[in-house]
Amino acid sequence: MMTSPGVPLIFQGQECLEDRWFHDDDPIEWWRRDAYPGNVQLYGDLIRLRRNWYDNTRGLRGRHVNVYHVNNWDKVLGYHRWDHGGAGDDVVVIANFSHRTFPDYRIGFPREGRWSLRLNTNARVYDPEFGACDVFDAWSNDDGCDGLPHSGTLNLPPYSALVYSQ
Repeated sequence: MMTSPGVPLIFQGQECLEDRWFHDDDPIEWWRRDAYPGNVQLYGDLIRLRRNWYDNTRGLRGRHVNVYHVNNWDKVLGYHRWDHGGAGDDVVVIANFSHRTFPDYRIGFPREGRWSLRLNTNARVYDPEFGACDVFDAWSNDDGCDGLPHSGTLNLPPYSALVYSQ
């Protein structure tokens, strides 16, 4: 939701894994924040990316989106977000909705060069049981893929989203 177009919406307590419907007279159970610190941190990290806090993900605020990789068989989705394009603006999001790990998964990139990993939702910092595989920055070359002029390979953990930018 934080990487898709439109205004993101977080329901009251969602970052603390609140499990009930929202009611004005029912306060958030703040103890959940301490019980699930990794989830709270994940929401904070997503919000900082969306707000372009570090000046390298402006595309998440832009109006442009290109869903260029749809792999129904393996349940992998890839899309490109941008405002004007270029370094600090182009953002690539790869989501794996499968229980499988995909090492050396080839994916298209809109530009050549190094793509810095800005977020890995499967990182151990969010939960000690996460970290199914190591994920690093990606390097794209001139081999086109997915209708884009460049491509690179990356390790894709199960049930995860990876956010890259230049």
